[in-house]
Formats: sequence, C-alpha cells, structure tokens
Amino acid sequence: IYKKRGLVGTSQKGIIRRPQRLRFVMDCSGSMYRFNGYDQRQQRCLEAAALVMESLDGMASRFDYSMVGHSGDSKCFELVPFGKPPANEMERLRVLQTMVAHSQFCMSGDNTLGAIQMAITDVKEGYSSDVDYDDAEDCIVVAVSDANLERYGISPRHLELAMAVDSVSATTRAYCVFIASFGTEADDICKRMPLGRAFSCNSTNELPKIVKNILVSEIGQG
Repeated sequence: IYKKRGLVGTSQKGIIRRPQRLRFVMDCSGSMYRFNGYDQRQQRCLEAAALVMESLDGMASRFDYSMVGHSGDSKCFELVPFGKPPANEMERLRVLQTMVAHSQFCMSGDNTLGAIQMAITDVKEGYSSDVDYDDAEDCIVVAVSDANLERYGISPRHLELAMAVDSVSATTRAYCVFIASFGTEADDICKRMPLGRAFSCNSTNELPKIVKNILVSEIGQG
C-alpha cells in the first residue's frame, strides 16, 4: 500500500521521524463466514488483511502496527501484536487462518462499536520500543467491516460516537472501511458520517488508495 505504491513520506512539518502507530480492526464475525458465498465478503476481508501485512513488511521504521479481530464473541482478540509483525508468508497465513476459524465458530452478534472504542484506547498503550511517544505522530485506527449494522440496531450516529475520542486520546483518529453491504447500506452509512471518516470499498483493489488517503490526510494534519 505504502512502499510499493509510493506513499508520500513527508508532512508540512517535515519528514516523519517516529513510527506512526496504526491499529487495524478486522471484522471476524459470523456474518463474514455466513454470507461469503453471497458477496465474498470474508474473502475480501482476508485479502485486505494480507494486503496490509505484505505492504507494511519491512517498514517498522515508519509504521508500528497491530491487527485485532472482533465478533459476537469478543470485542478484541489479537492477530498481530505491536512490534511483532509476521516475519514471513507462513506467519501471515496463520493470521488469515485464525480469522477464518474464528468467524466459522463464533456466536452471532456484533461488537463493532466496542471494538473501535477499545482500539482507540489501546493504540496509545503498551508501546513495544524505548521511544518516547508522548509527542509522536497521531495514532490511527482503521476498522474493516461489513455494513451489517442495521440488523443489530446500530445507526450511523452510534458509529460516529464510537469513533469519537476524548481528551486522553485526542491525537488518535478512527476510520471505518466497509467492504461488503446488503443493498446500499454501506453507502448510506458513509453519507451520514463526517466527511472522510467512513468509506465504502467494493473491491480490495480500492483499499490501497483508501488507506493511503487516510495516512496522507493524517500526515497533512500532523
């Protein structure tokens, strides 16, 4: 996404000197597995996860990332910890296998809101390096999900509130990327969210551009 596709590495204040902290929140709910035959939503989620891991490989000096999953069983289960990215294809494959296994056997339900809120809190905690991150670049949370929210009574307003931050996490911003939808639900949600905070991604080919735009936007605000 970043290296191979030429992400700009400077901001208005100069070159990024510290790794920017990213947390990717992946939807591993039962609906991903159940409706994969309908629109390949789980396949797209797996492709998105693989794309993130492959693109960030070897870029620890610029990005410190983690990846977690959520489902009806859990708001957060770890897939890739901060400071310990998968070192090779086999380790990346194990992450994808964990995502599939979890979605296949988890209970129904939706923890999208709780997962985003937890990620906003956790992304600032437990730094793996000795760098002082008090004045680090803004942290970013990117949730990758289907748009199966209305079924659980979750409105765009609920999502907007979940993505809001308090004074403690003021330097963290959250975004949501919808990779599947029934009808126009994803587009409808995005239209009712603050501009630039939610995206409808109908193909994983669009994901690099979306994530790149998020990072460039954050760098510009830094």
